[in-house]
Amino acid sequence: MAETARYDALLAAGELDQARREAEAALKRDASDPAARVALARLAAFDGNEAQAESWLLGLSAEAPGVQLVRAALLTRRGDAAGALALYRKVAKAEPNRAEAWFGQGYLLAEAGDNAAAQSALERAVKLAPDAGIHHFHLGRVLFAQEKLKDGFHHLQESLRLNPRHGPSYLVLAVALQAGGELEAAEELLTTGLKVLTDDPYLLNGLCNVLLARGNLPGAVKAAETLARVEPDSPAAQGNLARLRLAQGRLPEALELCRKLASRGQATAQSRMVEGMALEATEPVDIPAALTAWREAVKLSPDDWAPANNLGNLLMRIPEDELPGAGQQALEVLEEAHRRAPERPEPRLNLAVVHARLGQKDQAKALARELLALPRLAPEWREQAERLIQALA
Repeated sequence: MAETARYDALLAAGELDQARREAEAALKRDASDPAARVALARLAAFDGNEAQAESWLLGLSAEAPGVQLVRAALLTRRGDAAGALALYRKVAKAEPNRAEAWFGQGYLLAEAGDNAAAQSALERAVKLAPDAGIHHFHLGRVLFAQEKLKDGFHHLQESLRLNPRHGPSYLVLAVALQAGGELEAAEELLTTGLKVLTDDPYLLNGLCNVLLARGNLPGAVKAAETLARVEPDSPAAQGNLARLRLAQGRLPEALELCRKLASRGQATAQSRMVEGMALEATEPVDIPAALTAWREAVKLSPDDWAPANNLGNLLMRIPEDELPGAGQQALEVLEEAHRRAPERPEPRLNLAVVHARLGQKDQAKALARELLALPRLAPEWREQAERLIQALA
């Protein structure tokens, strides 16, 4: 039992290499050491090597709690949450002091959205293994999901204290700080994390977003440039840099990044939107290319209203003698934008405007009145809707 507890502690603390070394050394002394074999099976499961994990379990009792924990982890990887949860509960009933059994339950319950039950299980895991940073991390996430912010912050901070190299703890805590308006604290936390985890892509992306929220465009650009260098093949990283090049007004560079992604078959909705905006801002405007970029963005993001709305705006600006049927095309894409986000004022107002331009005054007035009836409508939208109704009168 002492050996099992030792391996449990190392694995929970994220000391995987140390656990591996100790288990391998134990097997050299005794090739049948069950605790060492289970530890190596768990490590293989962490690595996603299911065949190797099963090979370490050969000859061990299927009813042994350690074996069942490995099998539960393998079931979790295969997507069999119900089977894994049943095994974790079985182990917890047989050995209620096994923290891993409670942690496994808490993780799966949180994934299923049952945060209250997950909290109960994870609190048991933390009580049994208070030095396991990963237990505090997941408990903190569950507490945040239930808006128990004070306790959530405590456990995420404890997670970082116990494991300063756990990137997700920095990220989740920074997101929570940002949501609470603590942008300076979020920036400081992510900067600290990057000192420990140099060039971590998730932390760089988080820092870029926080710096943008603080209005620090040069700092955000620096973070985005580093991220793009670290992940040269990532469409998200390259698209993010293109977005910031657009914000800087460096249109040729933004377009070059977008076109590189397209040439590699890696264009994203974001990169196509950046391309469309950059093309519209470049004189003379390449209207066919801009239309193509926006249409691709609409396809690549089937639920986002913004690409369809922007495509409709561009079509509305094109004279009929330059593009016959531009008005009708604008109507169709703006109807799609409104369908995607019926609660947003922009597509509804634009749809009213295009109806008016097509001579469909009744439809235009009806949409404008619907807009005015929306609760908490911003003054700018109210003013534009009222002006449209007056013009139609």
